[in-house]
Amino acid sequence: MKDHRPSGGEAAFTLIELLIVIVILAIAAAIVIPSFGTAADSQVVSAARVLESDLELARSLALTTQQLHSLVFSPDRQSYKVVANYTGGSYAAAVAIDHPVKAGARLETSFKKLGGMGAVVVAAVTFGGAAYVTFNSLGEASSAGSITLQAGGTQMVISVESLTGAMTVQRTAG
Repeated sequence: MKDHRPSGGEAAFTLIELLIVIVILAIAAAIVIPSFGTAADSQVVSAARVLESDLELARSLALTTQQLHSLVFSPDRQSYKVVANYTGGSYAAAVAIDHPVKAGARLETSFKKLGGMGAVVVAAVTFGGAAYVTFNSLGEASSAGSITLQAGGTQMVISVESLTGAMTVQRTAG
């Protein structure tokens, strides 16, 4: 009986070819896999940008209108609102300003209600014992403080300086 195999033996991959394929797959996995675990990280970074933008809006409104503007936080509701001439009191009683873009809406933000930010939690608000920060007609904050946002293993801390109203955003591990 005659053998019908090719004269060079069976076709197969060499050890070097297999190693090259494994190395390429390992490199691809190292690039792709971290992006799967960062949904919460992306949410908290986006939420920090939104919050920083609203803080800057309150500061700018205080400068341009020459009226006090505050960001008032509600840890229970996990939300905040931009309020003109806030004198303290309950969160529910504070009336948010008109939204600068959405006609007929008030500027109150809840990360749970914002698209794609449902995992974000307002972990801490520290402004001299108050749950709000007020900017005066010079853009100065009523007191220095910070807001900590958290999602997954990532925290973002937005700090506000008292004399300048300057803001910094810093990422920290949770």
